[in-house]
Order: sequence, then structure tokens, then C-alpha cells
Amino acid sequence: MDEADWNFTEQQAETVYTCEQLRDTKGVKPHSEIMLDLFFVPIEGEESRREAFEKALETFGYQPGEAENEHEVAASIGPIPFTPQDIWLHEERTTKMALARGYKPDGWGFAEPE
Repeated sequence: MDEADWNFTEQQAETVYTCEQLRDTKGVKPHSEIMLDLFFVPIEGEESRREAFEKALETFGYQPGEAENEHEVAASIGPIPFTPQDIWLHEERTTKMALARGYKPDGWGFAEPE
């Protein structure tokens, strides 16, 4: 799978929707400082190059995160403002890195800001 096959428009719309839901239902204030956690899984049927992906993430300032299983790659960055635009900036950048190395995004999250 490459960037041309990925629906970035839909992914961005989901990010905006999720941010609005968190603001409305959880009371997360816009521009709160968060540590953004991003999660990725191997693309089925493709060669996943984990070491290359992790090195690319590190080059752009992402720290290794806590993966839920041995196949998942997790990365964190922050603090960043809690806005759809700031989250999307990192989501789009890391998705492009992931797709080029046999991974796809599997969501994002963050610890509740204080």
C-alpha cells in the first residue's frame, strides 16, 4: 500500500470528529498541552520494515511509545496543543512514514491533560 491508496481525507475527518467528541464529552479544553501517542500495525501481505520505521520516527523527534503487542509500533510526541490541526500534522506525517515502510495507522490517544 502506498500514499496514493490511503484515504487521507477520511483520516483527517475522523481526527477532527474525534477531537470534537473529546472536547464535548470529556471536557478536554482546546489548546491543552498533551503528549500524543500514535499507534501503527503491519499492513497484511506487505513486508514491514520495523527498524527503518522506528528510525524515521526518531529522526522527526518521536519517542518510542508503549506498544500493546510485539507487532505494533507506538510513538509519542509532545507536549503539543490539543487541536485537530496539531494532531493532524503529526498523524499525517507519521502515516506517510508508516505506509512507506509497510505499516498503517491504528489510532492515537493521549493521557488526560491536567
